[in-house]
Amino acid sequence: MKLFLAYLLGVSTLLLPALGIQLVPNSNGSLPLRASYDFIVIGAGIGGLVIANRLSEDESVSVLIVESGELDDRAEDITVPGNIGQENPSRYEWIVTTTPQEYLDNRTRSFSQGRVVGGSTIMNGMCWTRGSAADYDAWRNLGNPGWGWTDLLPYFLKSENYTTHSDASLRLSPEHDKHGRQGPVQVSFPRYVYSQTYNFLDGIQALGIPLNEDLNSGYATGANFVPGSVTAENQSRADARVAYLDPVLSRPNLDLLTGHTVTRILSRATGNKTSQKPSQRHKGRVTVTGVELAANSTAPRYNVSCKREVILAAGAILSPVLLQISGFGPSDHLRGLGVDVLVHLPGVGSNLQDHAMIQPVYKYAAPDLFTALDIVGDTREAVKAEYLAHRTGPWTATMVNAVAFPGLDQVLPQLLHLITNDSTQHLPPTYDATLRAGYAAQQTEIRSLLSRRDVSAYELMVTSWGQLAVSVMHTLSRGTVHARSSSIFDNEPPILDLRLCSHAFDCEILRMGVEFNNRLIATDSMAALLPVPPVGLRPEDMGNRTALMETIKRMVSTEFHPSGTAAMMPRRAGGVVDTGLRVYGTRNLRVVDASVMPLIPGGHIQSAVYAIAEKAADMIKRDNQGNKPIPPHPLQTPSTA
Repeated sequence: MKLFLAYLLGVSTLLLPALGIQLVPNSNGSLPLRASYDFIVIGAGIGGLVIANRLSEDESVSVLIVESGELDDRAEDITVPGNIGQENPSRYEWIVTTTPQEYLDNRTRSFSQGRVVGGSTIMNGMCWTRGSAADYDAWRNLGNPGWGWTDLLPYFLKSENYTTHSDASLRLSPEHDKHGRQGPVQVSFPRYVYSQTYNFLDGIQALGIPLNEDLNSGYATGANFVPGSVTAENQSRADARVAYLDPVLSRPNLDLLTGHTVTRILSRATGNKTSQKPSQRHKGRVTVTGVELAANSTAPRYNVSCKREVILAAGAILSPVLLQISGFGPSDHLRGLGVDVLVHLPGVGSNLQDHAMIQPVYKYAAPDLFTALDIVGDTREAVKAEYLAHRTGPWTATMVNAVAFPGLDQVLPQLLHLITNDSTQHLPPTYDATLRAGYAAQQTEIRSLLSRRDVSAYELMVTSWGQLAVSVMHTLSRGTVHARSSSIFDNEPPILDLRLCSHAFDCEILRMGVEFNNRLIATDSMAALLPVPPVGLRPEDMGNRTALMETIKRMVSTEFHPSGTAAMMPRRAGGVVDTGLRVYGTRNLRVVDASVMPLIPGGHIQSAVYAIAEKAADMIKRDNQGNKPIPPHPLQTPSTA
C-alpha cells in the first residue's frame, strides 16, 4: 500500500489531495505501531523530516515521526506562490499569544507557527537567504568547533537544488561552488516580476547600496531579487514535506503518526521535585527510553519505546517546553511545575531570538500600476488560468520580490556603543551567571559582526503594493519561553515573552530603516510610483524622535523566526546542547531545529535549519555505527500520568 501511495504522490498534480502514512488507532484503541523503534522523531517540520528521511536510508533501522498536525490538503492557498500573503491557511496555524510586551506598548502579540506535516514551510513566505558566512563563524567562535561557514556549506549544498533565473537581464550570477544542484529542496526564482520591483532596486542603488548577484554566497550585503523555496518547473511551493517526506513514503522502516502529541520524553532516571539539583541517585547521564503520547488531553496516553535515540524537532517554542515538562531545564521553574528535575539546564527556554520587524505600507498612487492586490474577481480567474495552463504570470511571484541588506557603512557608528553599554540591565530576570556569561560572549560576536561590510544590520523587503518591511538582522534583545503547566496540553500557549526591543539597539535599527525608507521613496525611480507614507512615518514625522519611536514600537512584530531556546553553547555559557546537538546530561536525546542556534543568522532561517538537520543526520548515523541498541521498554502501555 505504501508503494502505491508513493507512486500517486510522485505523479500528483498541483491540487491532488494529500496522501501519506497516517496511522490510525485499531478498533480496540491501540495504535498500530512497532514494538519499538530505533529512532523516534518528535515533530515533522524541517528538522524532523530531514532527520527521518536520512536515518531511514538505512533499511536496518526503524524510524517513527510523531506530529500533532496532519498532512496538508495541497490547496491553492498553500502551493501557489502568488497567494502567499493574500490567503491565510489558518487551518494549519498554531497561533500563540505572547505576554504583554513591556518594552513596546504593553500589548500582546500574536505569534504564528505551522502545526502540520512540513511545519512552517507549509505557510511561510518562502524567502531563501542564508545570511553571511561570518554569522556561522560566530557560532564556531562561541565554543562550537565544526559549526563555522565552511563546515556548514556542504550541508547547505546537500539540501538544495538551485536553479537561477533564465533572464540574464536580472543580473543574477550565482557562485556555482556555493549552491547545490541535486538536493531535495528546489530553490528558484518566479517567472513573473512586478515592474515596481525594478523601481525599488534602482532606488536602492541610487542610495549607494549595490546589487549583490548572489545573496547566498556568504557575502550577505547588497540587494537583488530574492530566491525562494519554489519548484523551478512547476512554480509551486517546495516545502519540507514535498522535499523530504513524500519521496520516501515507500520505505517500510518509516512510520508517520499524525494527530498525536508527545506529552513527555521518557527515561530511566529518577529526579527530585524539591532539590535544585538532580537527585544524587542519578549521577550519570540520563538515558532516554522513549516517549509518551496522546491524541488530546482526554485521550489515553501511550508509551512508545526507543532503542537508540529520541530526536526533538518541535521548533524553538515547543522544544524547550517539552524539555522542561520532561525534567530538563531550570530547576526552580521545573520545581514550580511539580516536575522531577533530571538535568538542571538554566538555558532551556532562554536566549529566545527573532528578527524584530515593522511592515509599513507606502501605498503607490501611480495610475495603472498592477499589484498583487488587484488579483481579484475576473482578474483572479485570468491569472489562475494562465498559471494552471503555463505556470507563468503573477501567481508565480512570491509576496516578497526583492530584498536589500544594508551593510555597516549604512549604519551610524555611534549606534555601536549601544551594543556593549547597559549590557545586562534588560536581560530576563531569570538569567543566571552562566546565561549572562553566554550573552556577554554573544555581544562580543555581534559587535564584531556589525563592524564588517559583508554583514547586514537590517533587511528591507518589498512587496508589489508598497510594503517596505524593515527587520533587525542581529538582535540584542533576548526573550524566554516557559511551560505554564506540566501538561503539554495546558501549554496552549506556553508563557512566551519575546521581550522585543528590550535592548534599545534593536528599535534604533528599526528607526534607521524607517528613515532610510523615506530617502528611498524620494529617489527618482521610487517617486515615479507616487508612494504615500503612512501617518506617523512621513518625512515630516522624522523630526519628533519620541513620537516616531512610539509609532515604531506600536508596529513591531517579528518575522516568525524564533530560535536559540536550546542553544548550542558550552554549558558554562548557558548552553543546552553540545556540538553533537545532544542535550547536556543525556546519552541519547538530541535537539534538531532552530532552537539550537546560538545566534540568529542575518537572513531567513529556513535554509539554515535544513543545513543544521542535514549535518545532524550525518552525526547521528556516525555515532550509532556499531552501537548496541538500548533494551526497549514495553510498548503502548497506557500511562498512569
